[in-house]
Amino acid sequence: MEKIAMFSFIKKIFLFLLFCSYTAFSQNELAQEIDAILQTEHPDKEVGNKEKLQQLLYLLSKQNKTTKTPQLGNLYAEIGKYYYKNKSNEKAIVMLKKALQIQELYKKESLEILNKTRNNLAWIYSYEGRESERYKVLEQLLHDDGNDKYTLNAGIDVAVLETKKGDFYSGLNRLNVLLARNNAIDEEIRLRTVIVWIYGKMYENVFASKRPSDFQIVKKHQLKIEKEFNNTSLNTNDLYTAYNNLANVYDAFGDTETALQLYSKVESYYKTQGDIDKSLTALNNIGLLYSKQGKHKQATRCYQEVIHGATAIAQIATAYDNTGYFLNTNVPLDKIPYFQKAIQILLEQKETTFTVPSLAIIRESGYQQDLLVYLVDLAYHYVEAYKKDGNKAYLFQAKAVLYRIDELVSLMRYESNTEQSKLFWIEKGVNTYMLAVEVCYGLKKPDEAFYFMEKNKALLLQENIKLFQAKLELEVPKSLQEREYKLHYELMALNKQFQEYPNDHLLKQKYSKKHKEFQQFMDSLQQKYPDYVKIKKEIETITIDKAIATTISNEDCFVTYILNEKEGYGIFCTAKEKIMFKISDVPAFQKNLVVLKDYMKQPILDKNEMVHFKQLGYDVFKSLFPFKGALEKITNKKIIIVPDDTLLNLPFEALPIRTNGVLSENYLVSIAEVSYLQSFSVFEKIKQKENKPAKKLLAMAPYQFENKALQELLRSKEAMEALGVYQSSDIFTGKQATKENFYKYSSDYEIIHLNTHAGIDSITQTPWISFQKNQLTLNELYGINSQAELVILDACKTNDGEFASGEGIISLSRGFFYNGSKSVLASLWNVNEKAGNEIIDAFYAKLKQGKSKSKALQLAKTKYLKEHQFSEVLPYYWASFTLTGDTESINISKKMSYVEILFIVLLLGLVLGYLYYKKKRFFLKK
Repeated sequence: MEKIAMFSFIKKIFLFLLFCSYTAFSQNELAQEIDAILQTEHPDKEVGNKEKLQQLLYLLSKQNKTTKTPQLGNLYAEIGKYYYKNKSNEKAIVMLKKALQIQELYKKESLEILNKTRNNLAWIYSYEGRESERYKVLEQLLHDDGNDKYTLNAGIDVAVLETKKGDFYSGLNRLNVLLARNNAIDEEIRLRTVIVWIYGKMYENVFASKRPSDFQIVKKHQLKIEKEFNNTSLNTNDLYTAYNNLANVYDAFGDTETALQLYSKVESYYKTQGDIDKSLTALNNIGLLYSKQGKHKQATRCYQEVIHGATAIAQIATAYDNTGYFLNTNVPLDKIPYFQKAIQILLEQKETTFTVPSLAIIRESGYQQDLLVYLVDLAYHYVEAYKKDGNKAYLFQAKAVLYRIDELVSLMRYESNTEQSKLFWIEKGVNTYMLAVEVCYGLKKPDEAFYFMEKNKALLLQENIKLFQAKLELEVPKSLQEREYKLHYELMALNKQFQEYPNDHLLKQKYSKKHKEFQQFMDSLQQKYPDYVKIKKEIETITIDKAIATTISNEDCFVTYILNEKEGYGIFCTAKEKIMFKISDVPAFQKNLVVLKDYMKQPILDKNEMVHFKQLGYDVFKSLFPFKGALEKITNKKIIIVPDDTLLNLPFEALPIRTNGVLSENYLVSIAEVSYLQSFSVFEKIKQKENKPAKKLLAMAPYQFENKALQELLRSKEAMEALGVYQSSDIFTGKQATKENFYKYSSDYEIIHLNTHAGIDSITQTPWISFQKNQLTLNELYGINSQAELVILDACKTNDGEFASGEGIISLSRGFFYNGSKSVLASLWNVNEKAGNEIIDAFYAKLKQGKSKSKALQLAKTKYLKEHQFSEVLPYYWASFTLTGDTESINISKKMSYVEILFIVLLLGLVLGYLYYKKKRFFLKK
């Protein structure tokens, strides 16, 4: 029996080896047959392609399709390629998909072959205009992180696609990662030219704001490109494309001489190459420079040559728009037809009557960014036409265009994947939102004005809060969320450094390594929680009526502002009325505001400065509340302020409401309790999270720091230990006040109080707050699930940070609102330690009495003002702390002292003794 079993086993092994040998032989034979077909030459290329396709299909018909071999996958891939060459793209797509299904099985051994097929499929999708499907295929290719030319090409293609839809910084981040990984000179220079192209696209629009750091980054890439280009095998066209994009950037930053030299060089080169469209592209830009210089005749010649000579509709449309914008006339109506024509040309519309295109039509055109520029120009000139002849019909036309611009900017922001790109598009909306508010003011429509004012404020914060709340519902462990934000912050910091120093090889390696670490972590996170990284939430803008109904009572009011360097508007609301107003002479107002805020930060003012401060403060107050009976309407009221622009770091409660009398009795804080919101839409999202803290108060005060650059806070320990009298409180001071303990305990408390130092990182401009050993950054705050109803940031400049137009100040307060905190008490400037401690102590005392947070802060400040005099009543001492967010009261109570406990025990003993005595006498009588 054993011999029979052994013989049977040997027979099976023999048959298996025979099958493997046969399969290998047959697959080698298949590979040879494929090569033989492909190597066949035919004098007529088109006929040859048809014959090859037929031969490949015949070869496929002879195969056993149930056996998924690499050669069968290659056969499907070749058939797909030849279907494409025979202009049968749908059949090509089917075959290439079949090829991919098989090639995926052999990914480890043949990743480059798989990537080649993916690349071909992506190309056909591009040819068919199916860009979303192309994007998915390229993303799959990049996800496998190969080291072949297809991975490099895919990275560049995806960056270009992201740029075309407005997600500039996603594209730049991708290219920077590739630049850090690739050292070959051809690849490096090619990547640098595409990076320059993205910056060129960002800055080709006249309304793009300027970041000086971007200009320096671009010039560094330019130096490397010009130095090394001749050592590459790249096409010379790549160099001149880079020159054209460099000229866009130089023009945006005001160096028109260099821009003109570069554009002229590009135009001359393409003329000699016979590439008319690219030559006219440069000529269009030259015309734009002439227009800016007031050389209208030269500019017009350029535009006319483009209009009559170009075949690309984008160039013709740009020439019409430029002609209209710089037309040498003071009559806006003469300019409007040019903008309408530019829009119609780009959309290939033949209608003689202009209508505002729908968002769907704009999106389908693929020219969203160009159309945005033309629509902005059109809306602006409708408003100018109204100013010229007073016809309100132009305001209605402008309003229709502005709503479409709002939709388009919102779409581009929503489709962007990085915060930088989202901020870019939020910024783009700022000036148009101001224009929209101006239109609504002219039409006396405060409800619609309120909508545009809300869209001008903290959109990204609102989106992030909604996103964070959605992620919490997925129950992803806190440690994983914290790690995600920590890695993301570290990656962004390295990314910023690498952009500034792209030739630093050590930085290259660090950045590449950190990117790989972050990518691997996100891949593992997606496997465990597939919905986590896919969440994308659109924002909702609250209406003015809902803001009134949900935020204020009969005793409350609010005022919201929109402001820039030229114009300003506000809307004041009570439960019964809406008043829209215009801030007069805004340039002068802005100058006064700068001086006023400087006075507020001074601990001492001389007699003349004091007089000037009072008058200046009163003038600013009147500008911000210019409507009839303003003082009466806000006296003894709770007022919610939604500031904008330079008002964001102004403590309104420190505005003098009169110029005569005692200063300490004439601040706004003396007649009204004041609180702030980023926007009502943000506040609506904050209110939706239900916090369930287990404990009452967490207080942390390092007071001494390992970083010797941070000054010791002498009164800090004493101030924090005084908070230990409140029930359910935990106090961490000195070496216990660590970042680790903050992470460990901060999610459990209703009140978080941090008494320490704060600042802003010099490289990343990211705010931080210090613990005993380490600093906690704003980015790290994003990963904490806070249950706090109130966060007190008892440190210097905790409401300070980088200003982002249309978004506000990116401060530490923002991080706490993001992670679920309902309100934040933070400082606008360096806090005087003694005065700050007095105000905070009084604030807690008023909270204990059941006062609302805003009322408690008002009473704490007015108490301080009553108890001090001379220079100590200046805003520097008492006005730095401001309350943002929810103002509801918090129930806090003190622990009983030992004396109180002893007294209660004695009292209880006496009562029990008395009862015992009474009872004993009762029984004795019986």
